[in-house]
Amino acid sequence: MNWKQFFDALGMNGTKWQWRIIRWQESWRSRRETWRQQRGTVAYKHKFCNECRALLDRNDTACHRCGAKASSWRSQAIGRFIGMVIPSPVPVSSAILGVNILFFVAIVAMDGPQALMRPSLEVMRNLGAMVPILFYEGEYWRVITCGYLHFGIIHIGFNMLVLSQVGPMLEEEIGAARFFTVYTVSLAGGVFLGLVIRGPVAIHVAGASGALFGLVGFGAAYAHSRGRGMVDVRNFFLRWAFYVFLIGFFIRADNWGHLGGFMSGGVLGFLVERQGIHRARFTFVWIAAMYCCLALTLAAFAWMLVTNV
Repeated sequence: MNWKQFFDALGMNGTKWQWRIIRWQESWRSRRETWRQQRGTVAYKHKFCNECRALLDRNDTACHRCGAKASSWRSQAIGRFIGMVIPSPVPVSSAILGVNILFFVAIVAMDGPQALMRPSLEVMRNLGAMVPILFYEGEYWRVITCGYLHFGIIHIGFNMLVLSQVGPMLEEEIGAARFFTVYTVSLAGGVFLGLVIRGPVAIHVAGASGALFGLVGFGAAYAHSRGRGMVDVRNFFLRWAFYVFLIGFFIRADNWGHLGGFMSGGVLGFLVERQGIHRARFTFVWIAAMYCCLALTLAAFAWMLVTNV
């Protein structure tokens, strides 16, 4: 069909609309081809090792390279199909983001609309913000709970933006167990450094930034240990950390917490196995560590509820 003549007859710019329709047609063909290729990927007759990513026959029950147990071809095909809708499923990052948002909604519900910009200190304290003087009096659960609370929509918006950018990349690279362990240890490391530096003062501290700095420190150390091919990735994380440290200095953010998280994550970045072939040997250790971190997190929130009831 001659679209130019059609739109010219309607009194419109036929040339402009013709080129626009051509672009739409090209875009549709590109999307259709992408969909066709993805369908072929779902029906791929082989599978991959979940630990070292070696190519396996669909009937293999164990990896011939690292010895890890191989998941079924059918389950991998289902995972690839889900990936056509959700390109990068990252359960831990998504769960952490969801819990942070849930607690922010609870803060607004308890404190009213003004909490969107500045929640009251009483509500933040009751929900688990870190108050060093209370920690030294025995409320140790605040080490964990404070990392899931935020002082206003700008605070949570910035932190969740960082989590959504950094979290999925690292979780896909190292796996859910290692990721949640790094996140929780970095959160605690940031809080503890702030406690040591400040002592038992009556201030309120909250936010996920210590844990996020831990992810950045982890990423920098992990990339550095991988060698020259990851230098650009390492430098990216270091630049990001420098800029945010600088911003934190000017807005008087909790840079001690940032530094503690960054150092904790950095140490773990050198401990995580960098070669996929070795990961299967230590997967059980990291899974156990993840469950310990999860148990501590749930216990902290349970302790908070019992204390405040």
